[in-house]
Amino acid sequence: MLDARFNFNPRKWHRSAVNLPAQYFIKGESSRYMDCTIITLSRSGAGVLFPLSEPLKAKSSVFFELIVPKTLEQLTVRGELKNKNKRKDGLVGGVEFVSLLPEEMFAKLA
Repeated sequence: MLDARFNFNPRKWHRSAVNLPAQYFIKGESSRYMDCTIITLSRSGAGVLFPLSEPLKAKSSVFFELIVPKTLEQLTVRGELKNKNKRKDGLVGGVEFVSLLPEEMFAKLA
């Protein structure tokens, strides 16, 4: 049996693995929206796979647009880049949203 002390998750909001195509725009850097993929999602943020060529800077203000699956709803969210890690297929950035995703919207996306 797993000891409860070792089953601690410091995240306040549940995080789900997703595969959501989206577009992003970095304030002060981008000249147009570019494609990306949201790979993890919570009500307070996301893990995003960006192209390797993107010069990401910590604390950058990032805008995302995506179509909610199985609907015609378009969602626009703003966040701040907190960290980034290089992978073979791109850069994974941790983004903290400026405001929480509504619970109903999170349920549609996760």
